[in-house]
Order: sequence, then structure tokens, then C-alpha cells
Amino acid sequence: MSGTARCPRCDDAVRAPSIWHSSATCAVHGEVVPLQPACPADAAHLEWVARHSEVPVWLPWPLPDGWLLTGTRCVRDDRRDAQAVVVAVSGPHRGAPGGPPVAELLLVAEQPGTGLGAHLAGREDVDPGEGLVSGPPAARPHAGGATAPLWPVPTADDRAVLVGEAGGVWLWALLWPASAGATLLEDLELIDLREREPVPDVPCGAMSPRVCWV
Repeated sequence: MSGTARCPRCDDAVRAPSIWHSSATCAVHGEVVPLQPACPADAAHLEWVARHSEVPVWLPWPLPDGWLLTGTRCVRDDRRDAQAVVVAVSGPHRGAPGGPPVAELLLVAEQPGTGLGAHLAGREDVDPGEGLVSGPPAARPHAGGATAPLWPVPTADDRAVLVGEAGGVWLWALLWPASAGATLLEDLELIDLREREPVPDVPCGAMSPRVCWV
């Protein structure tokens, strides 16, 4: 992968492993598994990610009408398969008249302690803290054949963020615009591409700017 590896918790560039540090190092957060540059959506890369991930690679399937896969991103290094995977999908937004014509969704599956989902939600936490996941869930998509309740996360007004657990790790869903939130998620069926061989013939589009935020 070309480009600069970054800290999943703050987006700062990381120092490569050395004789003093066996992992990449962030000046703020110490040793981390680095966030790799975004990759365009294509079938070959999607299959590679599915083969080299320790966390689910969630894909809404079937995709909503008119939606496309628009990029992926991983937290991984040469010693460890992916500790977090971001899958981006984009499509027509059927929200309020006058709103943005395109809605975008990032699905983040991550091992506890990674901190990527919280960073994208604009939070200082590493994982959802006590009191964040409370009250009734805002959406109950199906993930891997089981219901995956998701709770809303306070965040910037331009997006909706929900979080829960699925496949034994955290599942974050980030949507732009905010009005594309829970209603869209409620109707989704998520499949783990690690369990699908071959990977479905997913329609792909140009890379979303949401997946290459650096």
C-alpha cells in the first residue's frame, strides 16, 4: 500500500518500527497498529481484505438500490492481520427535499482498544464508555444472521453515528448526512465477507472522500 501510515486514534503520521520499537509509534499514543491509506473499491482488493482480517468485513448485502462500494481502509501491519476494517458505501439519499443527493455510510469493525471508531465519531474515548450505550437502541440491523442493536453517539451535526457489538467486536456506523441515519440502518442486512467465498460481485464506484479523510 502506498501513502503514509497513521495513528488510528488521532491521524498523526507514525514512525516505522525500529530496533527500539517493534510496532509503529505515534508521538501521542505510543505503539499502535497503524491505519493504512485508503484503497479503492475493487473485487480483488475486497477479497484480499477478507482473507487478511481478524475482524468482520461488514458489507450491506444486497446493497440498497443504486448504492455502490466506494472504498476500504484497514488498521494492520506486516505482523498482524487487520485489527479494524472500514468499508464505505454510497448511494442516493431519499431524505428530506433539498438535502444532499448522496448518502454515505462507513461501517467500522474493530478490536477493543483500537480507537478508530471513536476518533471518527469525534470522541476522546478509545472504546464506547460507560453511559454511552444506554437506553433503547436506535437501529437493529442484522449482522451475520443475528440482530446487532446500535445506539446513537453524540457527534457533529453533519453526521449520525451509532455503535454496538457484532461478531465479537465493536461495530460503528457513521452516516452522512445525519438524516440518513437510523432509518437506513434498520433495513440493512450485513454479511461478513470473511465467510463468503467467492466474494459477491459487488458494484463499485469512485473512492468516497469519507474513507480517505487524511
